Amino acid sequence: MDQATANALFEQCAILLFLDAPPNMEFGIDFNTWTTGPRFRGLKFIPPGLHFVYHSSVSKFDQTGVRAGFFKVFEPREIVVKQWDPKREDIKPDNELDPDQVERYRLNIREFDQYLGYYPLIPTEEQPINTYRKWASLTTHITSTLLKRVLPQSWKISAMSSISKFSDVDVPKTFKSRGTGGAPTDMDVEGVTALTAVEAGTTKTSSAVEEDYRIHFTEMNLKRSFPDGASGVELTKYSLDKSHLLETLLQKKYKDYKEVLGELQLSFIIFLIGQVYDGLEQWKNLVQLICQSDEALDKYATTLYVEFLATLRYQIEECPDDFFHSEITGDNFLRYSLTFFVRTIQDRAGRGVPQALQKAVDGLLDYLRDRFQWDLRNDVRVIGEEEEEDDEYAPVVVETE
Repeated sequence: MDQATANALFEQCAILLFLDAPPNMEFGIDFNTWTTGPRFRGLKFIPPGLHFVYHSSVSKFDQTGVRAGFFKVFEPREIVVKQWDPKREDIKPDNELDPDQVERYRLNIREFDQYLGYYPLIPTEEQPINTYRKWASLTTHITSTLLKRVLPQSWKISAMSSISKFSDVDVPKTFKSRGTGGAPTDMDVEGVTALTAVEAGTTKTSSAVEEDYRIHFTEMNLKRSFPDGASGVELTKYSLDKSHLLETLLQKKYKDYKEVLGELQLSFIIFLIGQVYDGLEQWKNLVQLICQSDEALDKYATTLYVEFLATLRYQIEECPDDFFHSEITGDNFLRYSLTFFVRTIQDRAGRGVPQALQKAVDGLLDYLRDRFQWDLRNDVRVIGEEEEEDDEYAPVVVETE
């Protein structure tokens, strides 16, 4: 990078001072991960906007520890100061930093320049992929309003300590397996939070510490997607078609359809990069909700659905090839949900499908066929043939006088 470009980026982008980080710690931002050295003091050239900063220690056996991190909306030319606390093995809370010292760091930021790594905005031979462009495509609908509603007050998450509605579903007051190396399974929440409070040197109760790590995903019950007082016909219809539930959430929980997509993106990032399993559960809920809402297509075909398919395409591109065959996602819910959706689109062909939606559907189906060898068009055809065969041999009701 030439000096003129470096100076321009220094003046326009944000800086993160990350002080006292131990050597050999995993440090990352968005899709970029490094191992810290003894001279590391932070990161420069951070593009303004939303980012996820994370870290995890490395043991003497070179095993990476549990990941933790925080979301932050960086302003242009903002200088953010964080300091590592070896007792906590975590970042110090901002209110424990000396504000006068922090201000001195900011005033003398040029002195840190040689100790700062840089956000790889410009592709190089070593890193030819533009990771910022990938990150931006996965976070287009995530707003500060959504972050404040969903994340803990600190905007911090942890693969070990973060909890949500999914943490209490099957085994009350226990953590589910986080699906990460070294993460606990079936660990008692009260025990974890009490330990966290002791390590942090606080006197918070377990419930208070729990709230510090609770992710407030939007509540939805896909098994009860019909309206209250539904008739028999409505109960059957809206148990299969989730449109009533989707519309209710849009009216009562979300500002608009873009916020639904924002939570879809946020839950995916929480799982994929934050390594918090609960994010995957919410992502699956939202994918199934949108894919199984037939009636909603009348209203949102060229808005919610076109943008949903684009968002989903970007997300799938970041998943490893075996993602939908792993122990965590082995039920392959995505193939089932998309098959349901494609069949819905085909059934609506007689009423007309907007060109923009059909183009988005075809593009995603072609990509899935080429990458995963999923022929969802054929899946839908086979299902239709099987149903026709079942109807052929169905019992015939004969009315007698």
